[in-house]
Order: sequence, then C-alpha cells, then structure tokens
Amino acid sequence: SPAGPHRADILVQGPRIVAVGRDLEAPGAEILDAEGLTAGPGFIDVHVHGGGGHSFFADDPAEVAAYAAWAPSRGVTAFLVSTVGPDAAATAARLAALRPAIQPVPGRAEPLGFHLEGPFLNPVRRGAFPADYLREPAIAEYEAFHEAAGGLIRQVTVAPELPGALPLIHTIARLGAVPALGHTDATVPECRQGFEAGIAHVTHLFNAMRPIHQREGGPVVAALDNPDITCELICDGAHVEPAVLRLAYRLLGPLRAVIVTDNLHLAGAEPGRAAFAGESITVSGAAARKADGTIVGSVATFDVHFRNAVDIFSLDLPAAFRLASTNPARVAGAAERKGQLEPGFDADIVLLDRDLRVAATICRGVIAYRRA
Repeated sequence: SPAGPHRADILVQGPRIVAVGRDLEAPGAEILDAEGLTAGPGFIDVHVHGGGGHSFFADDPAEVAAYAAWAPSRGVTAFLVSTVGPDAAATAARLAALRPAIQPVPGRAEPLGFHLEGPFLNPVRRGAFPADYLREPAIAEYEAFHEAAGGLIRQVTVAPELPGALPLIHTIARLGAVPALGHTDATVPECRQGFEAGIAHVTHLFNAMRPIHQREGGPVVAALDNPDITCELICDGAHVEPAVLRLAYRLLGPLRAVIVTDNLHLAGAEPGRAAFAGESITVSGAAARKADGTIVGSVATFDVHFRNAVDIFSLDLPAAFRLASTNPARVAGAAERKGQLEPGFDADIVLLDRDLRVAATICRGVIAYRRA
C-alpha cells in the first residue's frame, strides 16, 4: 500500500479485487499461499516493442498474443504495443492488423492500446529509426492512424519543434491519446509550446534528444522543470548512466517517474545477432546496438529494470511500485482500474521474493505465471 508493506489477504473474484485486509473469509476459494512474498500491482510497460522472441514491428496479432503470454514471467500484467511502420500506409496497415489483439485474454498480460513512436520525429534525433521512416506532422495522416487503430492509440511520441507539430499535438490529445515529447531537438521555448499544446509525457528521457546545455537548456531541462510532466526512465544501465538517472529522479520524485523497458523482441533471449529495420544489430549485455554503436533498444526485462531502479534510486517498495505500475497506468489511460491493489481494481498482481525476483504473476484474477 502507499503507507508501506503490511500483512494482508487479497480476495479476488473474477477479474477484480474485492477486498484487502487481515483474515478475510472466503469459503471454497482457491488459496495461493504467498507467505514470505511481497504482493504489488503488476508491472505496466508503456514503451515496449516486444520480448521473448516476439516483435510488435510485424503485422501479425499472434506476435502480440505471444508476448502477452510471455510477459507475466517478468511481472508484466499490462502494456502498450509500441510500434510504427516504414511509411504512412504501412503504419496504418500495421495498426489495423494488430488491432484485434488489443483485448484482455485470461491468464495473459493485457494490451491497453498502442504507443505510436513515430513517424513525427526529428531526423536529427532519430536514434535507430531509418530516416525514411520519418515525416513532418500531418493531421490527416494521424487521423488515418487513429481510424485504423480503432481509437486505441494511447500514446504518440512527437517532436514539437517540427512544422505543424503544435496543431497535431492538439489533435492527438483531442482524439484521446497522450502526446509525448521525444526524438526531439527542441529548445526550452519549443518544448514549452509543446506542453501548452498538450504534451504531458516524455519518451525515454535523455535518449534521442538534445542534451543539456548550460545556456540553451533543451528538452531534458524543460521536462524536469515542469511539475506536470511525467518522464520515462530506462533503467537497464546501458541507455543512461545511473548517476544521471539518479539526478533526474531527485527532480521527478515518485509521482512523475515512469519505468519503461524499450524492449525489443530479443529481450529475454540469448546474446547474438539480429536485425532491426533491415540493419544488423548485435546484442551484448543489456542493449542491442547497430554497427555504429547506436542503441536500438533494451534487452533487459522489466523485472531487471525494476530491481535496478530500486537500487539506483534507493526506493522503498511503495515508491517502486508507483514507478512501475501506478504512474504508467495513468499514462496509459487505465488509472481507474489498474496500478493499485485496492477493491474494484483489476486483480493484476505480481509476487516478489526477498530478492525482488518474480515468484508469481496474476493477470485479471488468473494465475499467469508461477515459478517452479
């Protein structure tokens, strides 16, 4: 609970939590003995491109379904499908193809919608995305994406300094998604214009954006300086130096920081070689990189990021679960039913041992993973 760990029973009926307290009576109920374990709200990953060998950069809903079956082994109970295509038609087709997978399935992590990372990104800060994937903001193009996705886009990363970005940001917010600042070379004034237009979140703070400059500031400074902006932090030890993460967290605090993985399909897989957008990538340690050293994504799974965050930020468990579940639930538009172990909320529960390793995961009332 927000007050700290305490002994309690959690009574689940169907997909919901119905009671939390001591010595609850439930004759005939199945009992999962969690003695010695810590129960928290299941992890929610709002920036993930796949994992367990399953990729969201494909037009196959079976890939999303397979990831949803694998993710509970890492404590994940809900996620946003983070994707984009090489051009407008391909992006719309991908959203339409994956749309049937955006629904809860018993015993699996729940896809809460889409995170569109692109195509409205600054080529100067494109990171691993090919330049020909990117385009200037166009409202009609985004409206086509919205229609193809069936209104299920929940987050859109956009560079606010691009021509036409501010009207697009208004449109994204009006159509029900969270506009997120990312892959940007914006100045502080340009970021502030984006915030005024509707940006409420930052995609992987520090990565693929103009770095801090003592006279020019940049998006990192603009975001940390705004008390209404939440920020994604990748805590794999490869994307951002831990001391830099620690400095950011001192300004963000437990209400504004959001743990994400930015996982590729290679997360949880053996190190080796693979491909991204037609280019060879090499997996080593916690990240996958292109031949020139550019980081493509993380391969450290969510439970690893969670443990790293606890260590880097010296978090107590209530704060850690806020970063891993409560705050991302708000970003994903699911805060009314996910991110807390309270009556009326979805029974999304992760059980951790003393080393904060996943012992079991429950997705909407169904045991989805139990460590042997």
